[in-house]
Amino acid sequence: MTGFEARPAADADKPVIERLIQLYLHDMTEFNPFPIGQDGLYEDGHLDRFWQRPFLLWSGDELAGFALVIEECPVTGMKPCWFMAEFFVLKPHRRKGLATACCTALFSQHPGLWHVAVIERNATAAAYWQGYFEPFEVGRNHRDFDGERWLVYEFES
Repeated sequence: MTGFEARPAADADKPVIERLIQLYLHDMTEFNPFPIGQDGLYEDGHLDRFWQRPFLLWSGDELAGFALVIEECPVTGMKPCWFMAEFFVLKPHRRKGLATACCTALFSQHPGLWHVAVIERNATAAAYWQGYFEPFEVGRNHRDFDGERWLVYEFES
């Protein structure tokens, strides 16, 4: 198999995504000091809340990341509205087109109103989403939510 793909994850894949979330949170400690438990794991209580439409990202036959899509935007309270709750690509697979290919596929598979939100001080994610949406006419709004300043992209797919 070649190319990039976002495949729906099954409930049996939940432990895989739980382990990937540890890497995701580690990357994000650059700007947000997530607490780490005495078991050596980052504490994250969002997976059950966001386990609506989970996806594993693949580069050929290699696991490359995950995406969690939900049906309501927690930042704006908008529903119905597709929301990219979490999106993560492992470092060896970045800057190769995987994220763009997978996002484009996910957006087209879920037609309707979308919100993608990024914490503004997360420079890496903010730069990615700015570059992704630059060629498109999408709404851009700033929101304060959960103690953070967010940039929310709004568009129809």
